[in-house]
Order: sequence, then C-alpha cells, then structure tokens
Amino acid sequence: MTSFLYPYIQGSINLNSKNTDNYIMTIQHSLDGLSFVVFDTAENKFVALKHYHISEKNIPLETLISELQEKESWELNDFKSVNILIDNNINTFVPKDYFQETTKEKYLSLLNINNSNVLTDSISEHNIINVYALQDNLNFLNENIRIYHSSSILIKKLLKEFSSRNPETRAFVNVKNNSYELIIINNDKLIFHNYFNFNTKEDFLYFILFTFEQLNIDNESIPLYFIGFIEEKSPVIELCSRYIRNIRFFNRDNDFNYINELNSIPYYYYYTLYSFISCE
Repeated sequence: MTSFLYPYIQGSINLNSKNTDNYIMTIQHSLDGLSFVVFDTAENKFVALKHYHISEKNIPLETLISELQEKESWELNDFKSVNILIDNNINTFVPKDYFQETTKEKYLSLLNINNSNVLTDSISEHNIINVYALQDNLNFLNENIRIYHSSSILIKKLLKEFSSRNPETRAFVNVKNNSYELIIINNDKLIFHNYFNFNTKEDFLYFILFTFEQLNIDNESIPLYFIGFIEEKSPVIELCSRYIRNIRFFNRDNDFNYINELNSIPYYYYYTLYSFISCE
C-alpha cells in the first residue's frame, strides 16, 4: 500500500510481546501528524508514545488508521479500548442549556461550516457541549473505539486540574504547526476558546495581547501556560516573555508512571494526548 505515515519519534516498547488486554490506546489525529500513547491500566503506566508525520493532506482517517495498524503489527481491537482525538479547528462550544441535538448542524453553519458529519462531546461537569465536524467516513468505529474532539479533552483536563486551586484567571496556548489554540479559564469556568493562525513571532504575540485587552486581563500578572510543539528557548517564547511575565510549562502528572524512554520527550509536547486518561 502507499505509505502516508513516517515515524518522527519512537519512545515505545514492543507491544507485540505484551498482553494488550490491559492497554488503553489514545490516538490524536491532526493535519500534519498522527500520534498515539498506550497506557497500561495494570501498572498505571504510560508504556508507549509515537508520532508519525503525514506526507499528504486530506488523507482519510480510515486510511491512516489502517496503515498505522499495518506498520505497528497490531489491531485496534487488540486493546482494552481505543480513543481517537480529532485535532482540527472545525468546532464550537455551546452552553448545554441552549443546545439541541436535533439542530446541531446549525451551530456550525453560523460559523460558515457546512458538513453532514457533525459530532458532539459533552463536558457534563461544566454544562458545555462541543460541536464539531469531520470530513471522514467513520464506519471503522465500534463500541471499543470512541472518538472525541481534542479540545474537549484539553479543556476538560484544564478545568479539572485548576478548579480546586487558588481563584485566578489562567491562559493556555496549545501550539500546533502555524496556528495555536488559546484557552482562558477561571478555576471551573471556561472564559475563552479560539484558534489563531500566525506567520511570525509578532503575529503570535499580537493575538494573545489583543485577546487579553478585549477581556481586560492584566498581561503582567496572568499565568500563561504553553502546550504543544514549541521549544522553551524559542524566539516566540523570548518575545512573549517581554510582555507576559508569568510564562509556564507543564510538568508530568505524578498520578501516573512512565517508561524511561519517555524521559527525553518534553511532557507538554503531548499534554492533550496524555490527558485523556485523567478525563475518563
């Protein structure tokens, strides 16, 4: 078969030699990559992480999943459960009180997004519905394979992690290829969520500062956490540090264990991918 996936990192054990009945797999699909982690429920440990680049655009998810299984020499049905996170910007959040399942397509049409394959995630603890669209055929899904939008997992994790901390407004930037996801929360409340494209480091900073200004947020005091693919000493971080004093990066979640091979890979690169286990 034609190959669309090319491995970028491989910090993983040989899953073929293990009993995968205790393993939960989480796959994250974005425009330029397909990543997965494997969690061993018996040992409370992350035992595998791999990231593949995708060589062409608009390859159907079903095709990529099929190739992934062939390359890794296992089947999704070998695992205890499999969760697929869709990482795109075709989504919107709706307060649960205003959401109607029968008209879910209309929420996206208001954003000029028209797609017959409209799905929803419920962040029930916070009365939020995430409405999102997919171009892909999902016939390969079954009761053992579930699908979510990546922003649902990310926001659910952040709200869970910070709801019991000191009352404070916090911002989070999830860096992707030439775009990022900006999230602002105040303990257990989602204040803001949006996506921004950027070409330069000045673009990157501008959208953050503009959002802070519109929401009357003090950039001198608000903690800004970085997630995703960005180096701690990158020009973007250096510029942001001049205007936003309190910049932070996530450390590992100590509720779980990790194989030694994962020590060399910054945890915050794959924060969303790791976070699914905390959100079940």
